[in-house]
Amino acid sequence: MSLPRAHLVLLHGLGADASDLRPVGEALAAWVPGRDWCIHTPAAPVAPVSLNGGLRMPSWFDIYGIEPTAPVDQAGIAAAAGRIAAEIDTLPGDAPVWLGGFSQGGVVALHAACRVQRPLAGLMLLSTWLPDATGFAGAPACIELPIFVGHGTQDDIVPAPAAERLVARLRAVGATALTARFYPMAHQICPEELGDLAEWMSAASG
Repeated sequence: MSLPRAHLVLLHGLGADASDLRPVGEALAAWVPGRDWCIHTPAAPVAPVSLNGGLRMPSWFDIYGIEPTAPVDQAGIAAAAGRIAAEIDTLPGDAPVWLGGFSQGGVVALHAACRVQRPLAGLMLLSTWLPDATGFAGAPACIELPIFVGHGTQDDIVPAPAAERLVARLRAVGATALTARFYPMAHQICPEELGDLAEWMSAASG
């Protein structure tokens, strides 16, 4: 008897490419049993990034800064989130879909979760932040999801307070199945975090 299919969609960070998170997806697929996992790692387009002096690189949207007062490329975030939501909605079959993103990819993952029509099984927000946190109202599609937020206390790219603001805003708009974990790491994904993710996915899938 074949295992039931499940989709795992992972969005890479700024300057990376589609292959960057595939090892993460493969590790989670190996550690979360009972599914025939189909791993999807979309690629961001190459575009100039203001934060990096206009240098062109793989980027889901333009970034002006991580601090709360920095301008936000709302149109770029909306376009990227709309693209990912549309791709998720057209995945074959009715298998459960898990969505995750690292750093800039996490921003897009959160906004895509609020737009997608297909029900998601869970949302993973790794080493990321929420631009314009006070303006984020969420949507039932993302607020009712099991959400895992993982971040490094030594992150010097997206400092830990940014993740704390993300968690606070999600709770403020009504997220009821939110798990937040902080690790003694930099801007990365550590083995302990992967283990916690696997346990969380197993628990969230019932």
